[in-house]
Amino acid sequence: MRLLGAIRFDRDAFVWMDFNDRATGDGLVLVVVTQVLLMLGGGNSLLGLVGSLGAVIAGLLQALVFWLAYSGIAYAVAKFLFRGGGAYATYLRITGFAYPTLLLLLFTSRFISSGTLAFAAGSLWFLAIVAYGIHYISDLDLVKSGASAFGGIVGWVIISSIFSGGFII
Repeated sequence: MRLLGAIRFDRDAFVWMDFNDRATGDGLVLVVVTQVLLMLGGGNSLLGLVGSLGAVIAGLLQALVFWLAYSGIAYAVAKFLFRGGGAYATYLRITGFAYPTLLLLLFTSRFISSGTLAFAAGSLWFLAIVAYGIHYISDLDLVKSGASAFGGIVGWVIISSIFSGGFII
């Protein structure tokens, strides 16, 4: 029910995430389940996933690293650039509960030929939920909260480009 509340931007869901430590574990479960569903939706069969356990572990590790890094970058932007409040653990919870909306990437990638545009369109709901959560947690206005959520994506793209050996220039 808390997932539906976060997806609907219900303030009570974000209040619960702020005060309930168990929400971090729930966010982790949502990230893992969503990543498995994304792998299945990407053309892998269930038996194919079982057969390629290394690929599954790599995909899950990538999702977990994204979850941790994105939350940290969004936290740093809100806290140090915009002087907002909140704790890193709460940002983790918000990001974990927003993560299932990335299932929209399966839809957008089918109908939008440009990979970058499909990623942008599929990530909008994710960014909106994170921005609303940051707005609640940090006492920032929605523009600064949205900039913090977007800054998390920009930071992730930069970090993943550096570690993958690609250059963004």
